[in-house]
Amino acid sequence: MSYQFFHIEAYSLVAKSYEREITIKKGSKAGQTEIKKTETRSLKEIMEEQARIEEACPHVEDPRRPGLLYGVPPMEVLPLAEEWADQAKDARGYKMKKDGNVALVGVASLPREMEDDFPEFAEATLKFLKEKYGDRLKSVVVHDDEEHPHLHFTVIPRKGERFDDIHEGLKAKNEAKKNKQKGKAQNLAYIGAMRELQDNFYNKVGIKTGLTRLGPGGRRRLTRAEWQAEKQKSRALANAKAVASSGYRAGLKKAKAEASEIVAQAQEKAKGLGVKMSGWFAGLAGGWHQPSASAVAKATKVKAEAQKAQEEAQKAKEEAQKAQEQAKKWADKRVATVGNQITLEKSKNAELEKEIESKDKKLEDQATLIHWYQKKFGRAPDNLPKL
Repeated sequence: MSYQFFHIEAYSLVAKSYEREITIKKGSKAGQTEIKKTETRSLKEIMEEQARIEEACPHVEDPRRPGLLYGVPPMEVLPLAEEWADQAKDARGYKMKKDGNVALVGVASLPREMEDDFPEFAEATLKFLKEKYGDRLKSVVVHDDEEHPHLHFTVIPRKGERFDDIHEGLKAKNEAKKNKQKGKAQNLAYIGAMRELQDNFYNKVGIKTGLTRLGPGGRRRLTRAEWQAEKQKSRALANAKAVASSGYRAGLKKAKAEASEIVAQAQEKAKGLGVKMSGWFAGLAGGWHQPSASAVAKATKVKAEAQKAQEEAQKAKEEAQKAQEQAKKWADKRVATVGNQITLEKSKNAELEKEIESKDKKLEDQATLIHWYQKKFGRAPDNLPKL
């Protein structure tokens, strides 16, 4: 029994090195500062190690081909990361730098003494990763050639997303920065988000396998007795599920055995009385597979709830159908009304066109008459009929 190991790291397409100033906390130089240089490997190097390419894993004495649990093999992740990087933008909208983070790579491990539980642990971890990252999860491989069995997973953002969107710590730190919080507050936000990730993994995976959330050291500084007590508690929680599922089967097996013995004894007695009890007692023995009264009650309740849900669903379906029919009637009525209005307007327009045509004819006739008067007498009479 041990504590969980679940870790994530960010990687870019190129190796990086950077320096930062740290404060020495212990020893004769406590309180002084020094420059610490950090170097990181590229995503290609990490994928080669996962794929167990010989030159990439000198720390493994006898490298073995990894098992592919989900997605694509490690080396096929690289083109996906490069494709995402080609369209990625930074916070200012500029094309992302070549050393920008492109992939989130993680590891989840189980102690060697718990290797019998590794298949269940791996499946539970895969479920956790699928629920958390969705289609961003590109590859999950299993290694069993090191000290402890473990799996590696690789996550790449969707197009249009930034890398910080898939890294809880960086996302929380950036949010704190946007809110104008200072460096220390930003770091605390990062730590809090990463701690929450560990808690979520423990609640959904670690506790089911019997792992403890933390080791005896670290923040808690447990005594050996406290550590042993916590391990025992975690072991009990892990066993609870198995006990619950096997308890009924064990009880049922015992009950069937007792029933068979009772049948045998009763049949022996029945021989002397000349009573054929075998069929009846056999029926009783077979009855031991029936659920208990409480189980029957529970099943009846579930059935009733299911029946009620089905009735409600049917009722909702009928109401929806009525609403659809009513909507169709309203639509048909509206169409008919609009059609009538259009017909009426067409009729009015036709009459108006006739009237305009008549007016035009009269105007044309009068214009001809005026023209005749002007040509004949030099002017038109004042008493021409008004149009």
